[in-house]
Amino acid sequence: MKPSSRSYLIAAVLIFVSLVAGCALMPPSREAQASAANQVVADYKVDGLLAQAAPAVTDSLRRNLPDSVSASQRQQLDQSITAAYDAQRMRESVVSRLSKAAAQSDHQKYLIKAAKELGTPLAQRMINLERKVSDPHFGDGFQAFMNKPAGTERKARLKIIDQLADDMVVTDLQTNFNVALLKGMIQSRNTVVDSSQTVGSDQKQRILSNSRDGIRAKLNQQVPRMLLYVYRDVDTDTLKKYAALQHQPEMVWTNHALADAVTHTLSDAGDRVSANPKQKD
Repeated sequence: MKPSSRSYLIAAVLIFVSLVAGCALMPPSREAQASAANQVVADYKVDGLLAQAAPAVTDSLRRNLPDSVSASQRQQLDQSITAAYDAQRMRESVVSRLSKAAAQSDHQKYLIKAAKELGTPLAQRMINLERKVSDPHFGDGFQAFMNKPAGTERKARLKIIDQLADDMVVTDLQTNFNVALLKGMIQSRNTVVDSSQTVGSDQKQRILSNSRDGIRAKLNQQVPRMLLYVYRDVDTDTLKKYAALQHQPEMVWTNHALADAVTHTLSDAGDRVSANPKQKD
């Protein structure tokens, strides 16, 4: 119903306005939450990250399995890892966890706002630039760039990027990703090796703790510099706008919640492999 200047409709209009105001106070529907979570996962290209999990665990295992593990056992284990780290299954888990986190903490509107922000041309441009880190020749260009003298402008941009990296939780996500895969590799290895060669719980925790500290320290140094390189052709004003976008509380909450969702999803995948019966020859 549209507002009218005719007095006899004033009461009806006031009722309509009250209803609209009431609806605005209601939390978004589950469908809206799920749609927003799905959009965040899609816009951040999380699928590509998850798709790396199974090959990474498999490759690591091949370097750490003793010769006593037969070809048949290795094949069975490869199949178990592929199934446990199925990218589509993990994607669905991340979307579900992200949506539930928003509902449980009453941050549904944060999630929906973040999805809208990530769909903007600015956010998509910057995210696509970030993907260049995986290019085969990235290291060569990055090293050449960092070997150049750092002037005042670069230092100023690096300061912006330091805050941006914190808001995007890049170091936490990458650290947790690597540690979760290491945990999965150790647990998978334990399913095929002799009991005398298994990694016990205490030893596993020491390995994971030491690895977490080492990876985090390395990434704390590398991530800002890598972002400085991938954003090198982005003018400073645009960089500031993107930093401001990511610094919004809705984005910061969503970035943390997404990192948690990915971490728990990968951990669950590793547990699925270790839950399998001992691989038989």
